[in-house]
Amino acid sequence: MTTMGTESERSLGTIIKELTADISRLFRSEIALLKLEIRDTVVKLGTGSALLAVALCIAMAAMGVLTATVILALMLTGLPAWAATLIVGGAMLILAAILAVIGVKRFQSVQFVPTHSVEQIKTDIEAIKSDISRVRSR
Repeated sequence: MTTMGTESERSLGTIIKELTADISRLFRSEIALLKLEIRDTVVKLGTGSALLAVALCIAMAAMGVLTATVILALMLTGLPAWAATLIVGGAMLILAAILAVIGVKRFQSVQFVPTHSVEQIKTDIEAIKSDISRVRSR
């Protein structure tokens, strides 16, 4: 950019033109940052969800085997089949409830709003308003 004369000699049109170019550049870079933050959040959620799905499939197969083993072991102690099955089923429900609460808390800790970018954009808007007010007061 070339300026004619000193800072105070620049025309209002030149100042507004430069301000518009700066604002445009600023918002393009803020949007790029916002896209990066959103992409990062989506990748983390996708990876975590995929790992949970695979773990769930493996755990379900293992739970069938372990359930049968525990029921058979309880039956060997002299418990009737219905009592052994009831004990194992109740324990599994309690474990499922505990794991569900932990899982919900983990998902709640993820920030879905890119707070850094939003705060930066608010700061930029305030700075722009301040600059416009200063230019108008000249």
